[in-house]
Amino acid sequence: METKTKMLAVVAVIIVVAAGGIYLLDGGETDADITIACGTKNYYEPFWIADHYGYFEEQGVSVKMLYVDGGGSATTALMAGRADITLVGADPAVRFIDQTHGGMIIGSISVNKSSTAYDFAALTKYGVDLDDPAGTLLNTDGTVRVHTGIDTTTGYFGGFRGYLYSAWQDGKLTEDQYNLLRSVKTSDKDGGIVHIQFDSQVTALLQDQVQMLCSGNALNVAKERGGDDVTILSSPYEDPVGACVIIASEEVLEEKQDKVLKVMKAFDKACADIENPETKKGVSEYCAEFYNVSGWIVDSQETFFNSQYWDICMMKDVEDFLKRKAALLDYNDFDPIGRIDYSFLKAMYGDEPYTYDPATGTLI
Repeated sequence: METKTKMLAVVAVIIVVAAGGIYLLDGGETDADITIACGTKNYYEPFWIADHYGYFEEQGVSVKMLYVDGGGSATTALMAGRADITLVGADPAVRFIDQTHGGMIIGSISVNKSSTAYDFAALTKYGVDLDDPAGTLLNTDGTVRVHTGIDTTTGYFGGFRGYLYSAWQDGKLTEDQYNLLRSVKTSDKDGGIVHIQFDSQVTALLQDQVQMLCSGNALNVAKERGGDDVTILSSPYEDPVGACVIIASEEVLEEKQDKVLKVMKAFDKACADIENPETKKGVSEYCAEFYNVSGWIVDSQETFFNSQYWDICMMKDVEDFLKRKAALLDYNDFDPIGRIDYSFLKAMYGDEPYTYDPATGTLI
């Protein structure tokens, strides 16, 4: 692989403050074919790789990278017309489908190889026991004792609610306790969840503004900074196998199908670099450097890569997966049928299979 030269000086940086986050728009071409909303955390690595190694240029498509803090901000950018394509987890995908009429899911980029349990970072002094949510997350009078900080626009929101739902079904919470802990705290009412964007989560935990986090690498940073004052916990319940999905706006699908296909092929080549043992080390080194999170090293990146299946494909039964997540988000009438476009995968794979079955670890 040839690494394309990166400009060290940024000619122009535009900062846009909007609902859902701060967007950093690099000083690239203003007439780019496609604008990609790209997160600066895990799961977006194929986007970073495709950009860094020049795979978009190889396909003959110019792109502008709109860097955002996560799936919620990425979805907001897409719906506001600031971006054409992005990658999101289940929660933002559900909101996107529910709140738009023409955008589509056009593929997956990573699928969990197995069911996993969500991790949490809690202040040690509160003695949180996820096997005893009623006894440690609530006070004896039934009020909330431990508030959990989550970016509620991301998949961690549904992940935490999934843990609470399992605890309720397991008899460890009453229905009233479950409903209180799954609610988002507002100025008018208490709730077990506090909305906090990624970049503020560690500070909020260490300052005891919240007592637990459900997040990504913020957990590792919190542990590193907090030491023995912070405990990493794992949910006793495994979350069903899921995937991150690629979504595209109605406009780009109508006007630039050929460009979208080229972007998908660039993503596919980046995924192949992650899966290939001969290139995995190099892209792991680059991604760990790009991520630039304290405590996240090359071995951390490789371990994460190995936990996922990286390919431009579609997860088997993706509709059912999204429906399960939608129910946790209270989208009770959610229906993803007709909002999944397989045409780009068919164009790339031809007669070859392009649906990933986590149960067998194969394309079917």
